[in-house]
Amino acid sequence: MAQSVERHRYPNIGVGVNRFEPDSSLYSNSNFAVFGNVDTLRGVQLGLLTGFTNKEMRGVNIGGLTSFSYGKAYGVTLAGIMTSVNGDMRGVQLATVSNIANKANGIQVAGLTNAVTSPFRGVQISAISNISMGVKRGIQFSGASNICSSYMRGIQVAAYNYADTLNGSQVGFVNVCMSHPRGVQVGIINYSRDTLAHKIGLVNITPKTRIDLMFYGGSSTKTNLAVRFRNRSTYRILGVGTHYMGFDEKFSGALFYRVGQYIQLGGKWTLGGDIGYYHIETFLKNSDDRPDRLYSLQARINGGYWINNYFGAFMSVGYGDTRYYRHSRRYRSRPIIEAGVSFRLMRSNR
Repeated sequence: MAQSVERHRYPNIGVGVNRFEPDSSLYSNSNFAVFGNVDTLRGVQLGLLTGFTNKEMRGVNIGGLTSFSYGKAYGVTLAGIMTSVNGDMRGVQLATVSNIANKANGIQVAGLTNAVTSPFRGVQISAISNISMGVKRGIQFSGASNICSSYMRGIQVAAYNYADTLNGSQVGFVNVCMSHPRGVQVGIINYSRDTLAHKIGLVNITPKTRIDLMFYGGSSTKTNLAVRFRNRSTYRILGVGTHYMGFDEKFSGALFYRVGQYIQLGGKWTLGGDIGYYHIETFLKNSDDRPDRLYSLQARINGGYWINNYFGAFMSVGYGDTRYYRHSRRYRSRPIIEAGVSFRLMRSNR
């Protein structure tokens, strides 16, 4: 009670259908103000600069700059910059910058960020980030990141998604969860600390994934640096290579992705095979005989030997077919031979 009285000292500068209750609190059905400040709102409040409700809001609360509800808010809360609900929000929060709620069961839409400080049900939509302490059932959709620090039951869609326990789906470039009993991760890089999750992506990482750093040279791209992600019998490789056109030409480079399967021959020997896609930049002025960019489809058979637990050597033979992007005519086709070393960065937690 003392807190509510303290807030009521800020005057309501406006007109409307308002009355004072026996406890001196201000009850409003409609309030049009420069600085709106009522205790209970059952209707509409339009504040040119701010709109405050101290106890309960049922209806529409609009602030030109900010809109605050310190108690319950059932309806629509809208502001030019920020909205905040300190109690239970059931309805819609709309702001150009940010929305904050203690408890929420509804929709938050913001230009930059949304935040709920307890588990919520509903939808969060923002351009930058959504943050919640849990999602009982709902959707987080943003351009940059979604963060759920507890149980997430629903869908996250953003460039980066994080959930502590995910019972649902993540769709983005990077998806991270600690536990994933049900659902799927779809992205470029998917990570979970258990092996139950279904993953669809270029790189899928679990506690059993072994990560190796690879340095090698060869007849395709002459010098290469790559990271290999090995699971039980499959692997994926992301890397960069230089001097695709040769050391006697100007600098050229490639970005590549390879996916393959391997078997353990016994002891420290491995044998595998993979197919890969290479995007090649020649940095030349484009012409029919000297294109500025190409793509290449390549296949390899790889043999490797681990000298110790962290250091190994390997050799690959294969074939590459390089073509133009514009019309897919063949630029060149040739055999591939490569050799290099690998360093284990992460061992599996088996």
